[in-house]
Amino acid sequence: MVSNRSQPRLDHLREIHEGLETKTPFEYLLALDPRDNDRIIKSLAPGSLVINATGLGKDAPGSPITDAAVLPKNGLVWELNYRGDLMFLEQARAQRDRLAHIEDGWIYFLHGWTQVIGEVFNVAIPAFGPSFDELSRSARAAR
Repeated sequence: MVSNRSQPRLDHLREIHEGLETKTPFEYLLALDPRDNDRIIKSLAPGSLVINATGLGKDAPGSPITDAAVLPKNGLVWELNYRGDLMFLEQARAQRDRLAHIEDGWIYFLHGWTQVIGEVFNVAIPAFGPSFDELSRSARAAR
């Protein structure tokens, strides 16, 4: 399921998915209000993955869900944002006892950023391990 506040964006994503060779079923749901996303999340099976791939929490304050949303039992939650108020991440953390895993977008950001820097400057930057952990600690100060 993919939700968005914009029907044209949903239509464009549908076009992209139709060009893929996959048997994965997709649903495209218009969600004009965070309460719409709450209802969508409520319909998910236990163990489902919920991702905040919006800019809410980073580019603009807020979250695509309300504080009343109940995330799927044993679900996986991934906040793609890595800076800002990160309200969605905080909402997930408030429900950590019912979730299997919560992923902060920080590591995702660092992996993408380090790969670009490595390519531009022709240097090898490790994707994990002590050197990567030190880089994360150093960069966290600017978060």
